[in-house]
Amino acid sequence: MVKNYHVDNVTIEEILGWIKEGRVGLPEMQRPFVWSTSKVRDLIDSLYNGYPIGYIVTWQNPTVGLKNDSSSNNKEIIIDGQQRLTALKAALSGEKVVSQQYITKRVKISFKPSTEEFNTLNSAIEKDPLWINDISEIFKSDFNSYSYVTENAEKLGMAPEKLGVTLQNLLAIRQSEIGNIELSSNLSIGSVTDIFNRINSKGVSLSSADLAMSRLSADTVHGGNNLRKQIEYFVQLLNDPNLLQNIEKFDADFASTQEFSQIKWIANENDPIYKPRYADILHLILAVSFKRGKLADMVSLISGRDFEARNFSEEGMNANYEKMKYGASLVFNKSNFQRYLMILRDMGMRNSGKLGLMGHGVFNFGYMLFLYLSQNTSFPKSQIDSYLKRWIIMSALTGRYSGSSETITESDLKLITRENDSLVVLDEILKREMNDSFWNGTLPNQLRVQSTQASSWRVFQMAQIYEKDTAWLAKDTSAETVMVEEGNIHHIFPQAYLRKNGYSKGDINQIANYVWVTQPKNLEISDMAPKDYLTDKSITEFMTTSNNHENAIPEEIVNYDFHDYNEFLNQRRQLMAKKMHEFYESM
Repeated sequence: MVKNYHVDNVTIEEILGWIKEGRVGLPEMQRPFVWSTSKVRDLIDSLYNGYPIGYIVTWQNPTVGLKNDSSSNNKEIIIDGQQRLTALKAALSGEKVVSQQYITKRVKISFKPSTEEFNTLNSAIEKDPLWINDISEIFKSDFNSYSYVTENAEKLGMAPEKLGVTLQNLLAIRQSEIGNIELSSNLSIGSVTDIFNRINSKGVSLSSADLAMSRLSADTVHGGNNLRKQIEYFVQLLNDPNLLQNIEKFDADFASTQEFSQIKWIANENDPIYKPRYADILHLILAVSFKRGKLADMVSLISGRDFEARNFSEEGMNANYEKMKYGASLVFNKSNFQRYLMILRDMGMRNSGKLGLMGHGVFNFGYMLFLYLSQNTSFPKSQIDSYLKRWIIMSALTGRYSGSSETITESDLKLITRENDSLVVLDEILKREMNDSFWNGTLPNQLRVQSTQASSWRVFQMAQIYEKDTAWLAKDTSAETVMVEEGNIHHIFPQAYLRKNGYSKGDINQIANYVWVTQPKNLEISDMAPKDYLTDKSITEFMTTSNNHENAIPEEIVNYDFHDYNEFLNQRRQLMAKKMHEFYESM
């Protein structure tokens, strides 16, 4: 049996030395540190008391025959243990960490020699002479134990001999051992991920995106670290535009680069509908640059893999990085991104919890498709928009990119980009997926769900926004206004009424029983049967055939009570599916 790993015990001092020398990459020193100070304190306390603190896992992938033998070309990646090592460097070496607001700060661990206890520095400790405020002072290379004991024993309330022994015990932390599981450089990305997820006890899964980001961070020769920063800062600014000034101050060198100028505009984007995560950005760059869908390939490409020649080379690494940088420039391009957002808004999408994304895979592929058609074809904008909108609706309703989305993404990319006429391929797939059987059978059956997170419910709402429908039983209030501003989803057959007549929660909360109404109308309806509350003229003042049609309400509802509930659900599912079909065809 081939052994795919090697285990060594290494000292804390050795590990910190590796990081300082550049043998291993530790990007967390330049990324937000998520550990609490109390957790850092507990880590130091465990080392002092001789308790094990786990292990680290390192991997050098792949063994590339590069002409330039610089260690920064192919540093070992720390697969597991990055936060622990960052905590050790911060506490023992006095290096600053980065907060989630991109503000550098010190993590100061204090030590009370007389009781041998650790704590995080606070104002009370600062005023207490029995504490050493910051243990990193003790770990400096020029620290002199004899001088320190002579000058501070009395202040610390200890006999010099006792203080000397205690300090030596503290300094012995540097010689504490931690296990290093070094994975074979011959292992595939999939195997490394599987190993991590098998041995990790914290319930945190490693993804190919994590590996790719770590690999990018470790490469400062080909610009990998700058690409990683582009991705990370774009995602951060997308979610919190107020971080712009902090990032510019924290990382001034990068803030002056072309790469940063390509992304900083996103801080001014007002409430974007589409908010890709860093894994999504990696998928986008991979697709645009290499027409591939599996992030496991990203690490190999970063490392110089040529999939056709089936080898690794420095030339391959240079070529792959150039492709990725070009792909990133398209993904981050302000005009491209804003035009894609506009397409999403045009088809009725809004950015609220009730109208949000129907799975990241749907909109990731939508953006991939938009970039490909815009950059590689001469089709008119209106034609590209039409195909894109229908593709998004199709993939949302069919769950095309749920589950093993990477596989279908790669298959679709290769199919669409291989043919001479992409629109012919798109047409064939759309016709195959969105046939009469789907609209009349599959989709109505999909509407037998309770969750308002279901794609079918969200597409139905988009259809109402797109058609500028009026809220049910209203005159001038649009369904969109109620959705976005008031947020009152009403049960057409009221909950209390159905519950009183023996219906279960699962029956009551089916999405075919939901409709948007204004708050006053919701209160007027109360808990009556439809046939009763729809005889009240104050409720039905604005009820019309057109208004019922816009909200997919069967006309027969005026005669229905609980005996007719299941028939009502079947009728409404068909009407909702018909409305979504009309919406799709209108794109």
